[in-house]
Amino acid sequence: MTQSPPKSASTQAPGDDAEPILRPVQRGDLDAVEALFREAFAEEYGDRAIDIDSQIKRMRRWYGPIKALSLIPNRFQNLFTVHVAECDGEVVGMIQVSPFNRARTTWRVDHVAVSSQTRRQGIGSRLLRHCMEHFREAHTWMLEVNINNKEAMSLYRRNGFQPLAQVTNWSISAEKLAELRDREPSLPNLLPVGNSDAPLIYQLDNASMPPLVRQVYDRHPDDFRSSLLDRGIESLQQSVSNTERIRAYVLEPQRKAAIGYYNLKVSRSGTQPHVAQLAVHPAYTWLYPELMAQMARDARDCPH
Repeated sequence: MTQSPPKSASTQAPGDDAEPILRPVQRGDLDAVEALFREAFAEEYGDRAIDIDSQIKRMRRWYGPIKALSLIPNRFQNLFTVHVAECDGEVVGMIQVSPFNRARTTWRVDHVAVSSQTRRQGIGSRLLRHCMEHFREAHTWMLEVNINNKEAMSLYRRNGFQPLAQVTNWSISAEKLAELRDREPSLPNLLPVGNSDAPLIYQLDNASMPPLVRQVYDRHPDDFRSSLLDRGIESLQQSVSNTERIRAYVLEPQRKAAIGYYNLKVSRSGTQPHVAQLAVHPAYTWLYPELMAQMARDARDCPH
């Protein structure tokens, strides 16, 4: 879902008696934020593989360095940009946001969580409007919501969000992964991704998505580059979470164009699923099974 921010925003809904304090998160709020996270994730994801415990532990352990990172311009500057709603000294709601592209023209609402006792007091709407007013550089706001979560869908529609596209996340069983990794993929021009390849990946990104989505994402070649500081921070992040990121693309040498690309994060500990993003040029759909087989082989030394 996507929305353009209003020209002005209010932090108080008409008819509400008490006005909550809306502010950035502080270390003392972490217990309340953790409780809200747990409640929201249990409702949204149920028993699916969302490793919220490890995420919260890392958030607590690295809260100081994360806050320090927010003071330095870098790709991870908004790794934990959270604002909370406080009523009578109690945190009753939280919202996490982050810039979606390097130009920071499109921002994403990562999570909104409100305590069950205060959901009918407009806290969710106030948090959304607060962020739209606070982060003025955002031209467009976007988010993902489970279409079966009627309460969340209603909240976002009331605040001006409109459907942009439907996204389906697929999971692959360990047995199917074993079958895939036994195949020898036919990828003669598979190359690792570097900063010099950013224009090629950007062109493939544009070709593989609908025009309206491309307009909202508003990505540029810089979105596919990383600085030395970015790579250092990401390396530290992977070390802490015991993960590894593998990025590769398929080059069409005659056209000198990228026709397939994947970004794979493998878990070395087995405590969370491997996660992959895959893009294929519409004219080369035969690449899908080949790239799937290659990603399965990349993860063969990791736990299921």
